[in-house]
Amino acid sequence: MSATSEAAGKELSVFEKISNIFFAPRKTFESLDRKPDWIIPLVIVLLITFIVTSVLMPIIMPEQMAKQRAKMEERGMSQDEIDRAMAATEKFSGIFGTVMGVIGTLIMLLIIAALLLFVGNVILGGQTSFKKMFSGLCYSSLISSLGSIILTPIILAKKSMDVSFSFASFLSSDASETLIYEFLKKIDFFAIWEIIVLAIGFSVFYKFSTKKSMITIGSLYAIYVIISLAVKSIF
Repeated sequence: MSATSEAAGKELSVFEKISNIFFAPRKTFESLDRKPDWIIPLVIVLLITFIVTSVLMPIIMPEQMAKQRAKMEERGMSQDEIDRAMAATEKFSGIFGTVMGVIGTLIMLLIIAALLLFVGNVILGGQTSFKKMFSGLCYSSLISSLGSIILTPIILAKKSMDVSFSFASFLSSDASETLIYEFLKKIDFFAIWEIIVLAIGFSVFYKFSTKKSMITIGSLYAIYVIISLAVKSIF
């Protein structure tokens, strides 16, 4: 057996793939391209989501309810209508809100994987499987999970969710409700890191050039930012 064949036959363990996604992502994606797996990274991502959301819920809910109340007052809603809306919101707090956050994360991963597959297979004319794409996305999501872990103690210390590793950190707290703040908040260190890593995986799965993959994933993220800002401005 040649050295190349031996190298191709040696698969990385799950923990090697998890480690490499941070330091040598191409190795992880090349292994996933040969033998995709997603269960363990998905469980880790969802578990971190559950723990972080549970820990931060006492901060998340009061902030969200205060913002929601202010918006409803701006719309001229009566106090009775506001109180009913607040009561309905409170029902989603606690364990139910945390579980819904986990379910929402899973649904988003499935939707994003399907979208990436559609773009790669249909629009760009490549060929890969949903299992590979979903596997790559689950491993890539460990980067944003790491960001959540690092941010949690900072959020707890400041007692505010307006904390991020983004350019929005350079703006004053008075700008937190502006669109420019929301835009800069999307330019987050961990989000950009994850986009770059995901683009590497995209290039491995489709055998596209790294440049083409970076442009594709970067463009999709830009579209997401535009849509999210548009929704924010409307609602």
